[in-house]
Amino acid sequence: MRDETSYRTIAPYYDWIMAHVDYDMWGRYLSRAWKKLGLEPASILELGAGTCPFARRDIFPPSARVIYSDLSPFMLSRAPTLSPDARVAANALALPFKGPFDLCLMIYDALNYLMDEEDVARCLREIKRVLAPGGLFLFDVTTEANSRKHFHQAVDYGELEGCTYFRESHFDREARVQGNDFIFFVEGPEGVFRKHKESHQQRIYKIDAIKTMARKAGFKVEGVFEGFTFRPGKETSERVHFALRKPAK
Repeated sequence: MRDETSYRTIAPYYDWIMAHVDYDMWGRYLSRAWKKLGLEPASILELGAGTCPFARRDIFPPSARVIYSDLSPFMLSRAPTLSPDARVAANALALPFKGPFDLCLMIYDALNYLMDEEDVARCLREIKRVLAPGGLFLFDVTTEANSRKHFHQAVDYGELEGCTYFRESHFDREARVQGNDFIFFVEGPEGVFRKHKESHQQRIYKIDAIKTMARKAGFKVEGVFEGFTFRPGKETSERVHFALRKPAK
């Protein structure tokens, strides 16, 4: 599970490593989703916001109040243009907000970093607490199909001026845990390179397990969608989006 020190090493390079991600497309899909479900949010909370890529894009309604939050202050520090009250380092298991928010987002499989069902349940309860009645929680998870296809015994690498990184990925099917080990060689004074390593783990949950936890937390499951579509999400999907609604009463 992540803690406050997670992403300390990776934060300065995160946007470079994730340069392949089409956040504009992500934003268009999420906007379609909340509109499809009848919401025009005036207040938004993004959890697991990382370096806050949505803050640099025209994603949310112009008049909406948006708070970007992440467990890692190192990631949030990479979004210096945001005012201090718009970026808040916080644990999703004990949110410091009262709300209410019309919309809560937790994208790019951030929920998978919660390593056991008890933590997922706590997170869901906290999000329901800060949502307005009738508010939506939109999030996505990566699946076993995705881990087996792209992240088992896989190696990735890249080079940036002053830094070379390697990512070694593996998937433990029995434990349902995907691991990613990042190894950075960072150039220091006098051309000397230092080695830094950071390891991340994700729990791969089954769709039905998440639906059950959502209902136990008091949410209505409005939709379970295959990656970036509104077709039903399946275990064979590589990414699955969930739309949960807090009951109006």
